[in-house]
Amino acid sequence: MSVLDGAHVVLWVTGSIAAYKASDLASKLTQAGTKVDVILSKAAESFVGALTFEALTHRAVLHADDAMTADHRIAHVEIAKDADIVVVAPATANTIARLAHGQADDLGAAVVLTTGAPVMVAPAMESDMYAHSATQANLTALRERKVRIVEPATGRLASGAYGPGRLPTTPELMDVIREVLGRDGPLNGRVLVVSAGGTREHLDPVRFIGNPASGRQGVELARASIERGAATRLVLGPATIDPPINAETTHVSSASEMLDALRQATCGCDVLIMNAAVGDYRPVVTSKSKLKRDGMNTRIDLVENPDLLASLEGDFIRVGFAAETDNHLTNAREKLRVKGLDALVVNDVAQSDRGFGAETNAVTILRPNYCDQEVTLTGKAAVADAVLDVVVELVGKA
Repeated sequence: MSVLDGAHVVLWVTGSIAAYKASDLASKLTQAGTKVDVILSKAAESFVGALTFEALTHRAVLHADDAMTADHRIAHVEIAKDADIVVVAPATANTIARLAHGQADDLGAAVVLTTGAPVMVAPAMESDMYAHSATQANLTALRERKVRIVEPATGRLASGAYGPGRLPTTPELMDVIREVLGRDGPLNGRVLVVSAGGTREHLDPVRFIGNPASGRQGVELARASIERGAATRLVLGPATIDPPINAETTHVSSASEMLDALRQATCGCDVLIMNAAVGDYRPVVTSKSKLKRDGMNTRIDLVENPDLLASLEGDFIRVGFAAETDNHLTNAREKLRVKGLDALVVNDVAQSDRGFGAETNAVTILRPNYCDQEVTLTGKAAVADAVLDVVVELVGKA
């Protein structure tokens, strides 16, 4: 189960043009099972109304000058006490300055000053304001108090200028919320490596042998690892989905590049989850120039790629993945035995609603001397949760 499910997030929206983006964050958090209490600053209400957030969260919005709750309790005390995390997004330069100096002159600031929950701040402003020494000093002061600062994105700003200062995307903000909520989780202090995506073995600069792996399942595994408190290293081949911003990500293309990256990533790690769809063969010769149709040899000589799992040395828990089309359980049990894995996750990719490119998956988790664990068709995030629950158990027994 995700750390978002059942969590209580206090979302303080301050007076940036990016305030409208906070409505999407509130919506996605609510859809994830999170209880979201929104505090709107007076300036934020100039950009987006309370009704928007109430419709999305199904909860009453709190306002800057609210002193008491509906049941006549002191508002900032009760909100601060109940929160699992306080998120300030977007956070203006003025808000950051007030927080750095411990001001409590409205409800949002008073909640931050009162709460024992972790605080996350996502700055959004013009580049010059963000770069100013006063703003940077204020951010440094907040970091020293263990406030999690989410660096702004770079792009086109409201003024038309281009530079750092944009509020990160909703998925990026949610990744950091997961990280903060899960940092004391069962894998805290552990290092977990995930390989994901496919590989490409080039024939020439414009043609390659590859597969349709999207990388989605591996990215969800990395996300689930972060949620459980692990320092997470992601080795990512060609993919159609962005990695979590808080994973240490190395991008690769070919099987040999992935092997080199995994050798580095697994140094000192506790767990390796080998989810990547690695090509079994590569061309004997790769042309440095585009091969022309006229005179192009229609025969391609191939050589076998190394078995990446077998090539990696080290004392760490190994979890493999197997994509099969026929006799998938029989083949998977043999791979589990031959490779000496701690667990193997197998799926039947002959079915279009699971595996490559699909948003859903259905797998069976095999372990030596354990009954098979079947995960019926569900989203890939739920599959990742099931796999990481097994990893937590394996780590506990290691």
